[in-house]
Amino acid sequence: MDVSNNIRSIREKKGLTQVDVANRMSTERSNYARLENRGINLTLKQVQEIADALEVSVYDIIGKQQTSESSNEQREILQRLEEKLRMTEETLKDKKRNIKLYKSFIEWTREKFQEQFTVITLLAVNDLGMREITPKTDEEVNIDYYNFTEQELKKIGDYMFSSENTNYFLADFIALCGFVSEKWFIDAYKRHNRRNKEKVAFAEVKNWVNGIFGFLEEE
Repeated sequence: MDVSNNIRSIREKKGLTQVDVANRMSTERSNYARLENRGINLTLKQVQEIADALEVSVYDIIGKQQTSESSNEQREILQRLEEKLRMTEETLKDKKRNIKLYKSFIEWTREKFQEQFTVITLLAVNDLGMREITPKTDEEVNIDYYNFTEQELKKIGDYMFSSENTNYFLADFIALCGFVSEKWFIDAYKRHNRRNKEKVAFAEVKNWVNGIFGFLEEE
């Protein structure tokens, strides 16, 4: 089945150039030339578009004769294939629409986490007495507005993950979800986790030692 030669032969018999067919398909000549040379690699939709442009049937292009006995069966096969193609296109559209909605939701969630992060950070600054935070404008509800030093940010971060902070659990949850990427905040979270692991390890060693001493005392 030499599809490329069939297309070229039909086009030339009709006295059409590649430019003529490309214009009928509302595309560039170079695009049509690539299609004409693809042969059996063409999709059903592309074959149908070329057939429509050349004003012939799909069977003329694929090189199969349409007998009276097989015409109905072939037509049904084409219809089923076209229906599957339409369903595939609709599925792709739905997926693209869902991805767009998902991205919008992720961005909205990120903004909400960032807002909460800003609020608990400024509350921590107030608790520590570093600044008197009384935001009156949108610009003042922004951590960068206050130009904290690295040492101040380190102190704020350590406080946010300490038991003294009433928003400790919220800070921990925000860090865990990964929507906030400020380095000083992430570093403070890592230090907090490291300290917790050290406490757990020390408690385990202490329990083991106490167990040994208890056993020796019994002996």
